[in-house]
Amino acid sequence: MDITTFRWILIILGVLIIAGIILFGHPQKKRQPRASRRRNRRTRGPQRARREPVLLDEEDAEVEPAPAGQGQLDIGVAQSTPSEPQAPPAPPPEKIVTLYLQARDNHRISGVDLLDAALKAGMVFGVRDIFHRTNDDGEIIFSMANLTEPGYFDKSAWNSLETIGVTLFMTLPGPLPAIDAWNSMLATSRRVAELLHADLLDEQHSAFTRQREGQIREELRSYDRDKLPES
Repeated sequence: MDITTFRWILIILGVLIIAGIILFGHPQKKRQPRASRRRNRRTRGPQRARREPVLLDEEDAEVEPAPAGQGQLDIGVAQSTPSEPQAPPAPPPEKIVTLYLQARDNHRISGVDLLDAALKAGMVFGVRDIFHRTNDDGEIIFSMANLTEPGYFDKSAWNSLETIGVTLFMTLPGPLPAIDAWNSMLATSRRVAELLHADLLDEQHSAFTRQREGQIREELRSYDRDKLPES
């Protein structure tokens, strides 16, 4: 339940209680003065008279007024309670670099083989149910996701999982310079491709060539230069 809904519930409860006080807080039958009641009790002696249950009159029902600035149910206090601070959303990445690994000859990669290859290549299974390469502080350098929808891996079904391939990707800026992260991702991609007998493809799903490798390196060196502080 969000805080806005909670405030409306408190306000409605406060209104209902006030309405109840107005409707039922005054007795329907006029009461005798206190002095008359005391005389009647003395005349009747010790015999206890049967009394109908009645609501307290205004004099008997006096209560200490609420401090200024507070209404029924402490609605003012509830409204002034700050909500839990939320972390600002992460900014979108400035650049994403992607490679694909695809099974050869229309074969499919088994979950067991994929898990074994990922672990041998130094990746770990974690956030968002995909694989990651992290630095010593646990920060993600690059990740590996499933090419088959929904894109993640069911960790309880490695024995039955089959996929046409995986995608490796890194987002910039990251914990490492772009060129260092790229070198690590490319080496891991080649290692996993070798273990799975898969083809390494570029972001256009074309064969990954030395020419495209050189272009990406130059793009990332330029990116790193732009990030250097001005002297």
